[in-house]
Amino acid sequence: MKTFSPNFHAAAHDYLYLLNRNYPQSTLIKLVGDRYQLSGVERSMLYRGVSSSVDAAKRRSKLINNLSSDLEPLSIDACNVLITLGSYLNGNIVFISNDDFLRDASEIHGKVFRTSLIERSLDLVFKYLLHHGIKNVRFYIDSPISFSGQLCERINHTLSELDMEGFAQTHTSPDHILKNLNEGILATSDSVIIDKTLLPVIDLPKNILEFHFHPGFVDLGTLFTEV
Repeated sequence: MKTFSPNFHAAAHDYLYLLNRNYPQSTLIKLVGDRYQLSGVERSMLYRGVSSSVDAAKRRSKLINNLSSDLEPLSIDACNVLITLGSYLNGNIVFISNDDFLRDASEIHGKVFRTSLIERSLDLVFKYLLHHGIKNVRFYIDSPISFSGQLCERINHTLSELDMEGFAQTHTSPDHILKNLNEGILATSDSVIIDKTLLPVIDLPKNILEFHFHPGFVDLGTLFTEV
């Protein structure tokens, strides 16, 4: 695949081998990255996209692929979802991790996207939800993000305009709320939230992008089919 350097396949195998033996992730990134002379993007792909085999299997067990109104309410990790969509729309690398969740390698989490990218990403979200008859949606937004207030107002206005239930709220730590919800379904690719929640999880950006654009994502899981 053109995304990878010639050394990436071997690096990924070494990385997973050592990760499965409980080596610390930050140490492994430097060790494997330096040995195989990986680029910054490739190191990010390993760090964000390769989990231990045990952790990856546990996350896959929570992942559902089909969204329906029977699963409501749908609680969305708003910045996580919108940034992943915005990364794709911006031409950055997005890829399927070995736990089957779509993630980006752009390292722009917490930074500001162009307003046009956020608007377009949000438009794709609502079109997808309406197509699947989803009415009860709750958006949880990181308040430290610079555009959080405007984003919250924009989402609440759209929910009202479309006669949908639910709400958008800003929180200093939406992760804590999302991890402890006890009804419905979650939309996030945040590993910490997925590991802690007892709810089923849907990969909303992956589903949305496949619905609208039918992209061919790089799939890191295919690197380990023989492991």
